[in-house]
Amino acid sequence: MPVIFSQSAGHVLALPESAAAGAIQLGSVTGTGGPISYPVYNTIITKLGLSAAGNFQFLHTLGNDVYVYTFGDRMGQVQLHGLSFASQCPQRQQAHGFERLYLWYNANRLAARRAPVRVTVGRSTTFDGFVTGLNATASDASNRTIQFQMSISLLPSLYR
Repeated sequence: MPVIFSQSAGHVLALPESAAAGAIQLGSVTGTGGPISYPVYNTIITKLGLSAAGNFQFLHTLGNDVYVYTFGDRMGQVQLHGLSFASQCPQRQQAHGFERLYLWYNANRLAARRAPVRVTVGRSTTFDGFVTGLNATASDASNRTIQFQMSISLLPSLYR
């Protein structure tokens, strides 16, 4: 059970956990500026969603025959949810984690970067796609954290 020090609201400290040595990262996204990580961006990924679908058409005929036409895959979508912290203890850094994340977003958004970013789920499942949106909410002012959701569109030919 972690111990939380309430007098240091908004500051976060990462403690090594020897019992979780075999744990793997939920997910990460890498682009210009490296992967979004806690040590660099004061940001963690807390939830990851993936949607993928085929591109197809069903044709129902009068004789109860059904014809299926397939046209490959449709674009997929990755939704990354996370939390940005004010600063790391014991350092008192000027930029909030979300400010750093927003700089990463500006460098890697579709309008600024031609190459896709890479999303890794677990250890080795990867998807390449384009950063298409970022939504943020400062919903916990007392702890100075900001929740965010990043949208990444995947081209069918880039599924791995």
